[in-house]
Amino acid sequence: MNWFQSSKDLIAIIIATVAVLVSLATVIMQRRQERRAAYREIYTALMSDDLHKGRWMIRKVSEPGDIPKDELDLRLIYRTLGVFDNMAMFARHKVVPLKWVLEVWHHPLNEMRKGVGIIRKSAKESNGTSAAEPWPQLWILLDKAQAYHSTLPCCPPDNSWRGRIRRSAVPSRWRRRPRTRSDAAGRPTA
Repeated sequence: MNWFQSSKDLIAIIIATVAVLVSLATVIMQRRQERRAAYREIYTALMSDDLHKGRWMIRKVSEPGDIPKDELDLRLIYRTLGVFDNMAMFARHKVVPLKWVLEVWHHPLNEMRKGVGIIRKSAKESNGTSAAEPWPQLWILLDKAQAYHSTLPCCPPDNSWRGRIRRSAVPSRWRRRPRTRSDAAGRPTA
């Protein structure tokens, strides 16, 4: 009993420290959960039928004459670009993980880049002012997507020194497996 009386201040400090650590762990776990939920929500929005159609419409734009004249189609394109701009802002402010955004969306963003540039130029000209930059966050994301190289099989191997370092850091289960001759011929391997 005497030991408890003499060290009760130390015990109180230890209990307070444990409480602070548990609170900190809870906050970190909650933040991760919120990031997952935010990404899931924006991913669901981008995979909706209308925004999927908007993405394909943007990809088809290769010159200013390809921009749809129909107001509903143009609004759909602008809405699609607005949601992508929102996703870019979320990634920039770390609401959603940039790595997740780039891992999933780097190819669609690269495919849309030319069309987005043409649409942006047309929107700036129709606005009449040079101060308005439509979808400013999206341009940052488009640049990052252009420079991004995935370690997944969707991208050809990057043989630069950066690519070799990146591949060595990837878990072995994610690495591309070398194809054997029997794999290439379509025969099962034993």
